[in-house]
Amino acid sequence: MTVSRRRIFAGSPVLRSGYRGKVAHPAMAQSSALKKPVTERAETGYSLLRKVAEGWNASRCWIRYLLVGARNGVPGLVEFVLGNHYFTARQVAGELTALGEILATLRPKCALEIGTFRGGTLLFLCRLASPQATIVSVDLPRGRFGGGYGSTRAWLYKRFALRRQQLQLLQGDSHSNQMLARVRAVLGAQELDYLFIDGDHTYGGVKRDFELYAPLVRKGGLIALHDIAEHPPTAGCEVSRFWNEIKCRYRHLEMIENRQQGWAGIGVLYVD
Repeated sequence: MTVSRRRIFAGSPVLRSGYRGKVAHPAMAQSSALKKPVTERAETGYSLLRKVAEGWNASRCWIRYLLVGARNGVPGLVEFVLGNHYFTARQVAGELTALGEILATLRPKCALEIGTFRGGTLLFLCRLASPQATIVSVDLPRGRFGGGYGSTRAWLYKRFALRRQQLQLLQGDSHSNQMLARVRAVLGAQELDYLFIDGDHTYGGVKRDFELYAPLVRKGGLIALHDIAEHPPTAGCEVSRFWNEIKCRYRHLEMIENRQQGWAGIGVLYVD
């Protein structure tokens, strides 16, 4: 999470001293006026350097993946999405690798991801889905659990799709009937082979996503939920509670590398 610096702007062109309402000396006012643009330029320069560094790191990792990692299959792909800080995924390597092996076998032709964050799992999905797949991503701008991206990222995310894949980026509330209608419109008559739920991590939030979109998954398809491991109460993540309620209704698989890790964990439900 990037924490922006606070900027304090005067509400009036006249700077007051705060002592009996006296007006500050003109030289002081001029000095303050000169300092603000310098600070803003410094912040802009810092932001630009940070973006260049992130872009360079992502490009370097991507080139390395194309040259070497792509030949290593799922492990090489996992190394890429976890090894850069621009298109990253907040996942445990072993858990994501296990999910990747399942997807590499399934090769979903129709998939939906709820919660995009930094795009790592979306890239992961595009590379493991069928070359002709229809893939839908739903993400909530300014979401509590890391949602939202701008036009630049949206353009880059669209580049994730292979030449014959159809990738649709939908931004809005996955809990709304309007978003469900938008997803249905994209899918048309297709049923989902794969649903990945990684959006709202509250109990009510993950339950709502499941109730709305699980019926779209065909028999023989998969539903995966992220963050099923027990989290500290302060984290506000209640996916484990819902997971423990729902898993008994399905043939399922739990991928939690360490029961004491306090985050992550992937649960897979087989829709029979």
